[in-house]
Amino acid sequence: MSRAWHRREPEMLEAMKKEVQAQYPNLHFYLHDDRVEVRGTFPIIEDGEELDRYLVDITLPREYPDELPVVREIAGRIAHHADNHMSHGVACLFVPEERWRICPPGTGFLEFLNNPVRNYFLGYSVYSRTGAWPMGQRAHGVAGIYEYYAELLGMTDAAVITEYLDCLRRKELKGHWLCPCKSGKRIRACHQLEILDLRRKIPATVAEKSWTMIHPRKKSSSARRLGDSQ
Repeated sequence: MSRAWHRREPEMLEAMKKEVQAQYPNLHFYLHDDRVEVRGTFPIIEDGEELDRYLVDITLPREYPDELPVVREIAGRIAHHADNHMSHGVACLFVPEERWRICPPGTGFLEFLNNPVRNYFLGYSVYSRTGAWPMGQRAHGVAGIYEYYAELLGMTDAAVITEYLDCLRRKELKGHWLCPCKSGKRIRACHQLEILDLRRKIPATVAEKSWTMIHPRKKSSSARRLGDSQ
């Protein structure tokens, strides 16, 4: 097994610490063999004024930046349920499929803090006072997955969305499969270019997790109608 990212690239870690602590002096870095933990108070600043402050623990996993940091609020202010976009103590910053837009390759840790992390805690501060999330946050869980793909594909048919997910989660795309749009055409004669573009943006492992959440025991429809070996 390869060493964790901060053991392989100590210069990257040192540059990150300097950059983050210049803006967030109350966030402190703790090194472990397989991860880095960043813990402390995270202020929400708007127009130079501190609106709120949260006690956070952010784990940068072994395979960072390929794997995103895991964000937790550790003072007990945010109850662990779907309305708060908090699952098992972990903040759900965005639907994983949206990473290509929100945190594309090359996004630094400070940028991660200043955008999705800040937006989540700012949103919760407003929600806790008004009962409404200010930035149109998606629903949690399966409903949020459907919402995302409905916007991405420009359709609301849950069966069609599921078919697209089935294509995206496969290790390879075969042009003779029926197109997920349900036109009755083969993929190569229909939405092949669009599906290939989606596959470049959304890793198969991410689509697999979403597909499993929707149909945890259902066999792939592509495999049923065409056979895995074809």
